[in-house]
Amino acid sequence: MSSTETLEIKNYIGLTSDKPIRFIASDVDGTLVNDAKAIPDEAVEAIRAARESGIRVAIASGRAWNEMNDVIEKLPCLRYFMCTNGAYVMDKDENRSLFHVNFDKEQALYLLRKLLTYGVYVEAYVKDQIFGMYPPSRCITPERLSSCASECKSLNTKGSVGLMDNHLPSSMNYAQLGVTGEDLPSVKKEHLPGETHEYYALAESDEAAKASMSECEVEQSNFFFRPNIRPFILATRTMVCDLIAHMEALDEGPEKIQIFYGDEPMRQRILQDLRDEYQGLSHDGTGRERFYDVLLSSEGNLEFVLPHTTKGTAVEALAKHWGFSPDEVMTLGDSENDLSMLRFAGAGVAMGNAKPNIKEAARYETTDNNHQGVAKAIYSAIEHNNELNRKS
Repeated sequence: MSSTETLEIKNYIGLTSDKPIRFIASDVDGTLVNDAKAIPDEAVEAIRAARESGIRVAIASGRAWNEMNDVIEKLPCLRYFMCTNGAYVMDKDENRSLFHVNFDKEQALYLLRKLLTYGVYVEAYVKDQIFGMYPPSRCITPERLSSCASECKSLNTKGSVGLMDNHLPSSMNYAQLGVTGEDLPSVKKEHLPGETHEYYALAESDEAAKASMSECEVEQSNFFFRPNIRPFILATRTMVCDLIAHMEALDEGPEKIQIFYGDEPMRQRILQDLRDEYQGLSHDGTGRERFYDVLLSSEGNLEFVLPHTTKGTAVEALAKHWGFSPDEVMTLGDSENDLSMLRFAGAGVAMGNAKPNIKEAARYETTDNNHQGVAKAIYSAIEHNNELNRKS
């Protein structure tokens, strides 16, 4: 999965500036972790070297605080975690929240009710917990299953890692869906590689892990969650039978709402239907103040977040707290929710696996998350600082 290239302190990305890098903020999924959801040892070593050289390192992720256990286990030296796209910032060493902002409760309930009508998996991030709800099983129609199979064929033809693998239950009659022969998705028998399986003890064939799940829940998790993230999702969510009632009983709204849509046509339908509500500068299509943005992700999900609370605002706040200018900040990311911090930092670094619009927004580019992209960027910062010191 990962590159075996031996790395050294070297300016791999061609970093140029008259200011040293004093603060590095890294995204997690698609950036710090590889496709197996494991943090490469090379990244751990690079972060250790950066800290020893005097550079501060923090995490900026769409993950909730309770989803950071694997990061903390592998990188116990890290103290600051900008979670939920900057809406929940934690000081791990003091076990306290430095910043917390959430949706208005009634507005969140309005959005949740709307999203639940689409027959998708919906979840709400509330501080260090994530509450999720599957739709009725009847929502997973043969047409939606067929669409997933077609996507799987397209992705596999392009040589991609099977993003849609195992979406279809093994008992499904593919012929009824018009899917035969070469259209059939490949079925991987091995465990997922890397730290995720070892840490959460939830693999694709781990029957003990699925013992508490009904047949319907197993089918739904197979449909909505891609194989590389499914064990992680199942280990970090609290499933509820009535998400609206659960959220109504809480004192405040969530920091983020997220859906896993299952099939591409559904994603397009939701974005089209909600376009007037989330596009524009400050108001939606009906003249009301816009209260959420939509962020696209590469893991089959859409994130509904507060418009003015981003990873960029969180990184900026920490930088100001420590007295660092944007030119002294490096940020690493691969997705839409990383754009704000990539644009803020003087050294915004896009991963090699990022989409073209993400790369265009960043000043620098490193290799992908399976080929030591994070480690190379961090070593570049260390070498850049060394070069400045040699000149002074």
